[in-house]
Amino acid sequence: MGRPLKIAKATLLTVTATTAATGAVTVSQNVNTLNVIAGMRIQLSTTTGGLTAGTQYWILQILDANNFTVSATQLSANTSQTPVTLTDAGPVTVIATVQAVDTGFSNPDGSNTATNSTTYGVVGGNTGIYGNQTLCNVAFGVQGTGTQVSSTGSNVVVGLGTDFANIANGTIIFAQYGTTGYGANTVIGTGAVTLIGTVANNVGNVTVAVANSIATGNVIRTSGNAQTLVLGGAVTFDTAFGGLTASTPYFVKTIANATAFTVSATPGGSPQAITSNVSVTSNAIQQQLVLSAVAANNSTGVSGAGDTFIQALPEAGYIVRQKGKTKYLVQGVTTGILGQAYTANVANTALTPNTMSIISTNAASGVNYISSLNDYQSQTFPATVAPGSLSIGTVYTIYSTGTTDWTACGAASNMTGVSFVATATGSGTGTAILGSANPDVIATFGTAYAANTYGGQPNPIVTINAA
Repeated sequence: MGRPLKIAKATLLTVTATTAATGAVTVSQNVNTLNVIAGMRIQLSTTTGGLTAGTQYWILQILDANNFTVSATQLSANTSQTPVTLTDAGPVTVIATVQAVDTGFSNPDGSNTATNSTTYGVVGGNTGIYGNQTLCNVAFGVQGTGTQVSSTGSNVVVGLGTDFANIANGTIIFAQYGTTGYGANTVIGTGAVTLIGTVANNVGNVTVAVANSIATGNVIRTSGNAQTLVLGGAVTFDTAFGGLTASTPYFVKTIANATAFTVSATPGGSPQAITSNVSVTSNAIQQQLVLSAVAANNSTGVSGAGDTFIQALPEAGYIVRQKGKTKYLVQGVTTGILGQAYTANVANTALTPNTMSIISTNAASGVNYISSLNDYQSQTFPATVAPGSLSIGTVYTIYSTGTTDWTACGAASNMTGVSFVATATGSGTGTAILGSANPDVIATFGTAYAANTYGGQPNPIVTINAA
């Protein structure tokens, strides 16, 4: 049996200078507060002051709270207490890793090669730690601002009170069903979170210049193209005219042609009565996003003004700390968000809010996504069962959610890792595994090996993404 898989831990220091005359390495932190003592290992991420990046040194002597000397060997082999010869450098900003543990996947010698059946593990941790880090793809769920309206007949999403222009292309939008009201009276939905689509063009505000207003027919005439607006979508005006109030949300009722449209005061309401104005200096403003395909679901909200939404941008990330079998503290590279995420056996673009995937490679160079990192009493790539083939009364664990409604099959929720007794055969694109199969992995940053072929290890050894 191997040791439990662990996430690397270390103390990170910022080297700001090195001094040739004293051999001192200066850091910005208080080493006494951080319990840094003589004999600890230290590695720099960048070569500076005579210290080579990635080379292991040992702290020789603590000079004061911010200065110490280093040894080229373990202190037991440096009986003369000779420090490494440094050169003057600074000011610099170089990250140093002190006393990293569980690196070299737990090998006693700290190497990065598999040596026997008791030394496999995995390195993760703060991205500043020197050496390989566990990489993943992650999609943090962030509550969107305002509400959005979508239709399965269109790839254009209309917003109200949103910041659509600031949503990155590639972000996946999910509706939070159950929203009521709009503007200051919006009540955030409490219903299911449902996919809307992937943003292909973060348009932001679509602006149409208004020319005049006509009381007969309640028509708003434009010099801009009214047909760029979306029927039923919210619209505001930057100045008041014809009895319409500036910055108040109205809703596009009809679009007669490129130069004429009407509005209502409420979604689906009667045309708003307006007065005639021969000349108007105003703009109709509508917030829009363009999806890569038509919306996956309709989303209009209980009141018709749209649902609140969650945005999730799939991005590269780093595991900072393991918090559970499938739960990790992860930091995104693009957004910089540091938050909790759950492993999911899906590709990057299929991630739902607050989920992550760890890409792995088996001995046959096949690619899979790690569902959890825990122990070695497990199956690395377990056999899966497709909905439609579930055996009623058998215990299964959800391996990938897909489009399957697992709650209709007996599961408490539609979440990867949930175990249940099958009450129906199921349908959809998800997969399950037998409840007795534990889809954990033995992961390394070395070479992937098949089971029972190396070092007496009975389970396959899998390589995972590493920085």
